[in-house]
Amino acid sequence: MFKKDPNNFLKKKGTLYLTILILALGLTLFFIFHKPLPKYYEKKDFALGTWVNVVVASNKIDSEKLTDIAFNEMRRIERKFSKNIETSVISQLNEKRSITADKETLFLIKAAINYADLTGSAFDPTVGAIIKLWGFDDMNSKKRVPTQEEINKLLPGVSYKFIKIEGNKITLLNDKTMVDLGGIAKGYAVDMAIQKIKDLDPNATGFIDAGGDIGIIGPKFGRFAWSIGIRDPDGGPYDIKERVYLKEGAIVTSGNYERYFIKDGVRYHHLIDPKTGYPANYYKSVTIISDSAMKADAMATALFILGDKLIGLDSMTRYGIQVYGITSNNKIVKTTGFDYYLKEEK
Repeated sequence: MFKKDPNNFLKKKGTLYLTILILALGLTLFFIFHKPLPKYYEKKDFALGTWVNVVVASNKIDSEKLTDIAFNEMRRIERKFSKNIETSVISQLNEKRSITADKETLFLIKAAINYADLTGSAFDPTVGAIIKLWGFDDMNSKKRVPTQEEINKLLPGVSYKFIKIEGNKITLLNDKTMVDLGGIAKGYAVDMAIQKIKDLDPNATGFIDAGGDIGIIGPKFGRFAWSIGIRDPDGGPYDIKERVYLKEGAIVTSGNYERYFIKDGVRYHHLIDPKTGYPANYYKSVTIISDSAMKADAMATALFILGDKLIGLDSMTRYGIQVYGITSNNKIVKTTGFDYYLKEEK
């Protein structure tokens, strides 16, 4: 008969205990660090003159409540700054020609003036009267090609320099000037809605898409980039020219397919050059990536209108933006840094 080796028995017993300990430790770490993937809540509704889609997930706040908070904030900004709402501060300014403004109104109008100054008036918040003349002020307005005489009557009032700010008082110096913050307010509304969400849960993730003005709340499932399509201007709403991958920041596209009509075979769209009173036609679309939707909103409009007058596209990166443009002859122009966002794995 063989006798059991007590030392060997102890070794096996010790190995068993060690294995159990490792498994227990592994399971403990798994339950500590492994979190279930967040469940996204999605809400689509009409706001800011377009269809808005809010997608958000939070482990802290009810995601449905966060979407409601986002929509409430965007609608608040729309009521306050839409030129088509009689009680808005912009309608009051255009009617009364002078108002006493609160801090938010001063901030937004000063921001519009700064972008106008930065872009040599390619972005100009006083082009409102010309936009209304074409019928692009509202989706229900009748679209038409105005006469040169009609345009010439209004052009003298188009200049951001006719907006005078003294303290908290805003005055329009030209009786033909009409302020229209449509080129900046939608991006601002997206930024503010995201800020409301992040104030309640800094770790919330998702995005807000307000008719092409897209702001990222946080990476998909907390670590992946969101895939965003740049629309083919010659295709339908779901025809994609390029895919962009974003974990943060914002992306905005200005295109000649957004608001337009065709007369005698010519496409006329809402992106009006403040210097001529006619739609700019060098680009079909311009896409901007930036840290804020407001900046991307203003700069997408400005670069679309600047067209070939802008010397050196890469010079724009000093303002914290990346650019992707599709010209009228389908040439792709982009800043060198834009390629980074075309790669899915980062």
